[in-house]
Amino acid sequence: MNILVTAAAGNLGSTIAAQLTEKHQVTGGVRAPANVNQVAGVSYVELDYDNEASFQAALASADAVVLQAPPLDVEAYERLVPFIDGIKAAEINRVVFISAYGVDHNDAAPLRKIELKLINDGFNYTIVRPNFFMENFTSGFAVGPLEHDGIVLSSAGEGAVAFVSTQDIAAVVTAALDSSAHDHQAYTLSGPEALSHGDIAKIIGEKLGKAVPHVVLSGEELKQGAMANGLPESCADYLIMLYDLAEQGLMAGVTSDVEQVLGRKPLSFDEVFNG
Repeated sequence: MNILVTAAAGNLGSTIAAQLTEKHQVTGGVRAPANVNQVAGVSYVELDYDNEASFQAALASADAVVLQAPPLDVEAYERLVPFIDGIKAAEINRVVFISAYGVDHNDAAPLRKIELKLINDGFNYTIVRPNFFMENFTSGFAVGPLEHDGIVLSSAGEGAVAFVSTQDIAAVVTAALDSSAHDHQAYTLSGPEALSHGDIAKIIGEKLGKAVPHVVLSGEELKQGAMANGLPESCADYLIMLYDLAEQGLMAGVTSDVEQVLGRKPLSFDEVFNG
């Protein structure tokens, strides 16, 4: 089976692509193939959701699609509709969609609208709703404050989050594509425990052998910092909204879905960071 993985250069997309190569032919859809740190065994093609010609070419040889929306994009639904219609036009029925933790509680949320389109358009879908990624602190956006200032930065206060590893998310995606038992299912993915950013800072500090403070900013302070580092305002607002949900405790629920799909416990933050 030839599987097209969209956003294949990202933190999660590259992990999914790497795991899928163990059993499948994998095409990685990215905006600029020449600039990608390539994963062995993955063939890269240009894929731009705003360029119909690019996604028609990317879909030409695919049998299934792992679909990801642009991160923190309030217009994700509008941007992905033409691509989803292109999947249908290419007569590809199997789609695994990477949604987000909790969006099934708000039908107006952009990612929930994408879920509903896939469901209502008759795709053979699996929906995966992960929580915050553990790897944000090892290879994602939270690395900057750690490396430059030796701190964990958030506006989540002491709100706990059931962080999940991208390794486990990718394993669930792979399992979903390997068995029809996961057709027309939705899985909400978390790690084994809920941790505050203060807890995360303590674990990291123990690993590094020094104190790592958790610096709590207001939402507005974090927004201005994110925008100063190049994040568009709408994306910064989306990020602050996620931290607000975390502060309210709405990202703390631990689920059993990783274990249900994989037959093992999900990775802990300590295993990921110290591994």
